[in-house]
Amino acid sequence: MGTQAEARLCSTRPSAPPISPGAVRGRADYLPKNWQLYSAGVSMAAGGVTQVVHHPLFTLKTFIQTPNFSWKDFLGRTVSSPVGFLYRGVVSRSLGVMPERMLKMQGWFVTTKFLTDLRGEQSLGIWILGGLAAGVGTAVVASPTELLMVRAQVHGHRVRDVWKTTGMYRGFAPALVRDLTFNALFFVGREAGVRRYETQHGHRCPDHKRFQIGFVAGSISCTAATPMDAVKTRIQAAVQCGPNSQRGAIFFAKSLLREGGILRLWQGLGARLMIFPSTLSLFYILQEKMEGILLQGLSDQGKQA
Repeated sequence: MGTQAEARLCSTRPSAPPISPGAVRGRADYLPKNWQLYSAGVSMAAGGVTQVVHHPLFTLKTFIQTPNFSWKDFLGRTVSSPVGFLYRGVVSRSLGVMPERMLKMQGWFVTTKFLTDLRGEQSLGIWILGGLAAGVGTAVVASPTELLMVRAQVHGHRVRDVWKTTGMYRGFAPALVRDLTFNALFFVGREAGVRRYETQHGHRCPDHKRFQIGFVAGSISCTAATPMDAVKTRIQAAVQCGPNSQRGAIFFAKSLLREGGILRLWQGLGARLMIFPSTLSLFYILQEKMEGILLQGLSDQGKQA
């Protein structure tokens, strides 16, 4: 299998030559020094595309997690204005998802590469730390852009309305716990599944198997992180003039428990399972494909230079 194959199985970049961890791993030998910028750009583009595709499900998820949710009200709004209602907040959220995905992937790649170079081998602990680093990067960008999305979806607020009346990091604490939990479990599950497949079969894990592995890992991660997402949504949906506008995570967690017991914390899980496993699986496949095409083209240009 050799060095390149080992690097692919562990999702790290070999020391020489520097090669992207996507579909071009082991192929491109003449990449420019700033190839990481191209990789970051690909992550942003793939993130924007997947957000637009799945945004109506985000709207459904947000409404399910708000108090007094009614299917009759939701379907009525959908029928009266399907695009305008289901795509509320899509611009601000899509623009936010692009740097979010970039920070997620760069946090993962940089952390796992640094620790692997330091230790000389991959390990479960390195995967966990890489996932935690990805979670921090995700939460820093996701918290304010999700606030804008939730306010637009629930109350029809515009960006300037939220900016003038609300701290942009309302709900950051539960968002951070959610993203740390989700990313640590997701990256570990996905990397372990892909590595196991490639070790058993002796070749690169095909895209449909990667999608399946990512879907399973995403479903487990999504289930574990949903309680904090429900709390985060309640905090962000509380309007500035409302009686609970300054309440924190503990208050809204207790409120959910009073409404329906422990299972109420998993309110919106069904919608999240429709969104995140498929979204992230599609995102990683798109990223690897787009990155492979781009970096292989750069490599070909380098060969001709």
